[in-house]
Formats: sequence, structure tokens, C-alpha cells
Amino acid sequence: MRGIPGRALAWVLAGGLLWGSAASGQTEAVRHAAVAGSWYPGDAQVLARYVDDQLDAAPRIETQGPVRALIVPHAGYLFSGPTAAAAYRLVRGQAPRRVIVLGPAHRGGFKGLSIAAVQAYETPLGRIPLDREAIARLRRSPLVGSYAPAHKKEHSIEMQLPFLQRALKPGWHLVPILVGEMQTGDYARAGALLRPLVDADTLVVVSGDFTHYGPRYDYLPFPPDARIEAHLARLDKGMLRFLADHDPAGLLAYRQRTGITACAFGPVMVLLNLMPPRARVRLLEYTTSAARNHDHRNSVSYMAVAVTDPDPPSPMVQGASKAVDPQTLSEQDLALLHRFAVEGVGAAVHPDRDPGTRLKGLIDRLPERLRRPVGAFVTLKRQGRLRGCVGYIRSKKPLYRVLFENGFNAARHDHRFPPLGPDELHDLEVEISVLSPLHPIPSYRMFQVGRQGVLLKKDGRRAVYLPQVAAQRGWGCEQTLSHLAQKAGLAPDAWRNGAELEVFTSQSYRAPYQGEGGR
Repeated sequence: MRGIPGRALAWVLAGGLLWGSAASGQTEAVRHAAVAGSWYPGDAQVLARYVDDQLDAAPRIETQGPVRALIVPHAGYLFSGPTAAAAYRLVRGQAPRRVIVLGPAHRGGFKGLSIAAVQAYETPLGRIPLDREAIARLRRSPLVGSYAPAHKKEHSIEMQLPFLQRALKPGWHLVPILVGEMQTGDYARAGALLRPLVDADTLVVVSGDFTHYGPRYDYLPFPPDARIEAHLARLDKGMLRFLADHDPAGLLAYRQRTGITACAFGPVMVLLNLMPPRARVRLLEYTTSAARNHDHRNSVSYMAVAVTDPDPPSPMVQGASKAVDPQTLSEQDLALLHRFAVEGVGAAVHPDRDPGTRLKGLIDRLPERLRRPVGAFVTLKRQGRLRGCVGYIRSKKPLYRVLFENGFNAARHDHRFPPLGPDELHDLEVEISVLSPLHPIPSYRMFQVGRQGVLLKKDGRRAVYLPQVAAQRGWGCEQTLSHLAQKAGLAPDAWRNGAELEVFTSQSYRAPYQGEGGR
């Protein structure tokens, strides 16, 4: 961990945690600094010098594509300031229009997200106006409230502001969000809610620390021996791995398995549901409070992380016209995957024939990206008419296996049709659809007919349409949802109240059946 630059020593008094404070008048609804003078310098000039010194001392790191999000610690600057500076050095001199700060609510007491009912935040360096239009848009969601007691003394958002004020060019507006108690599905809902705001002129900052270890935090998964630093690093970076893999379910399971006490967890889960599928995650710096004060009995971990977009012209969230997929599959990839669906159909029609050798040959040719778990459907048609369609919306199985199984099931186990016979193979068409991850939408008006598939859930019933269904039948949004509700066994207008909607995109490939007994 780097030391504190010499000029900053002027404000270190009595062990480094007592600062001078600055007073300010109130002319509008302002959230005043709560921890200036204790967690960071309260004097404007001293604070500005300290932040500038830390930014100057931070390493220069090159990234691929623009920085769209940062994960930054929020402990007292004496402990986490240099780590925070490593993140903010990446965006120094930039001029975003909007900054969204997601912080954990240490005092809690509310469910969902909370935005303070103020017009500005204030630090010793001045006032930061809020993005009122964006916040008004967010407040339309029942997930967003304003729980004043949680904001009064909360430091997680405030600790980021002086660095943002010194690193960024003036003119940006703030969207400060506390993350409270969240159900599993709330993280995806929060991601969907924020996604329309996160354009190329928006920076997302996740404020959070990682493992809180020791009796002070009631968390002792391993003893404070000579290996504690290695244990802590493995525990913390294990959490980061799921962010890099775009795996929110895996991160939830990791916390349940390890009990990791990371206050960053909630905001990181929101970010994980917000990131574009091609985003890259890079660890910039990692340290612990124990490395600073040499007290391993109690320790807090700090990480600086950057989320970048590998396609510089693109905003952080893909536009409505661009498919959001775990991988952008080439025509060659899709043709190779199509073979597994064909083999599945063949195995259903000719159960006496062993496809093992052919399957092994196909699997041996597969690149790693086609072995990942992805949802997919297989659709069979004869002379333009549906003959079978089966799929998995989500899957824990490798994509090639999903397509083989669904090819088999579409030919034999679609309850709407009798099993496919050998004499039907000569004019059979096989289509595969590879699905993106689903994300919830707060309103049916956000459903993009023809470009997105949709899953409807209500009263224990559910039904799904692939993106091409509405386009092929010429349906509009409300028609599609009415037909979907009926498919689920509900009334045609059941989607209007109390239904949950999730949307996805897909990549499709269609070709005639060309297997044993076919063309």
C-alpha cells in the first residue's frame, strides 16, 4: 500500500482520524456532509490537496475500451484513499453528464432502493446537483423510495464524492442510490430499472468494501495466523470472479457458502445485473486495513475495480436493436450448434442408432465459448407449419447439450404433437434459437415486440414466446401479451395487473434436416 503524500500529513492528527471541519449555509434541500472532519478532511483546501496528491500517486493503467463503472472502497481515506485513487485515476479529466453512485445502507431499515429527498449533496469542496429528471423516472418504480433515516449519517455515497469532484470535469449531475434489503429477484429488477439511464455519458460507481474479518465483525472463517493475508485475498477475489463471469446466481451461492461479510455485495449484485454481456472486469488494486495498521485480528478488505466496454463506440448498455447475448455467435458457430439439434432429432426418430461417434467428433470441434451454459430452443417445422418446439429459458447445462436434448424432445416429447416419424424427415426444417440472459422489465411498455422474447409469470403459471413469434404473426405488444397470457392458461388481459414480465433476445439459425434418414 502506498504511503500518504507529504502535503497531506498536515491534516493527520491524533492517530489520523481527527480532521478539521468546514461550515456551510443552507439555501435549498441539501444533504450535508456527515463524516467530513472524521473520515476525511473537513477543510476544503486540505481535502483538495490530499485527493489531488493521491490521484497523482496512483498508477497509470491502460484499459481496453472506456470505463463504464468502478468499484471503489469507502473506508476512511487514511485506510482506503490510495486504493480509491487507483480507480479514479482512470477517469481523471473525463466529463460525464451523469454519475450514478450505488452504496450499501449500513443503517438499513428499508427494502429496495432509497434516494434522499434532496436537490443536492454537499462536501467541503462544494455542492453537487442531482439529476432530478433521472431520479423522477426512477421514483416511478415501487422498488425506489426515500428512507430519510438511512441517509442521515450514511458514509458510503459521501466518501466517493470528493474524489469525483476532483477527478471529473465540472458539470455532471449525481444519482445517489442506497441499496437496502433486497430479495433475489430485486437485483435483476434494479438492473432493468437503471439500464435505460446508463448511456455513454454516464459513469456508475459502486461504493463498497469487501471482507470484514475478525471478532469485531463476528466473522472468523479462518484463524489470524501467518496465512491470513492469503486467505483474505482468496476470499475477496473469489467474489470478484463471479462479477467477471457475469454470474449473479453464482455470486449469491458464493455468499451463502462462505458467509462473506462484504458490504459491497448488494451494490455489486445490482451492477452485475446492469453490466453489458461483453463488459470486462479488471482488478486495479487490492489491500486490507491490516496491511496498514498491522493488526490482523480485525481487517477490512479494499478493492479498486474497473468495468470497461471492449467496443468503445457502444454505450454501457446495448441499444434496443442490438442483441444482448452471452457471446456474439458467428454463422459458423450457429451452423455447428445446429448439428447437435439435428443429431437430437435423429436420435428421437431412430432410437436404435447410436450417435455417439458423430457427437464426439462434433464436441471435439467446439470452442470453449460454445460449451457454456446458455438457454436455447429447438423448433421443428414441416411445410411452414409448426411440428414441435421445446427449449430451456435458462440452463446449467452446456449449450451443445441443451440443443441435442431439445432437438430430441421437440421430435418426441412436445405434447401438442405425436412423435415425429422417419417419413417426416425428408421435408423437416430445424431451427435453433440461442437465448440471452433474461431481465425483468417494470412495465409492459418496455417490451420491444419482434426484437425481444418475453416470459410471463402470474399466479404460478408461466409461458414464453421467442422474439420471432410476434413478428411472424404480425402482432403488436398488447396482442402478443394477450396471446401469451392465454398460452399460460390465464385470461387474455391477465398481463395488465400483477404479472411479472422478463425479456430476452436470441440468435437463430434455420436449415433443413440433414441427418441419417433425411436429405
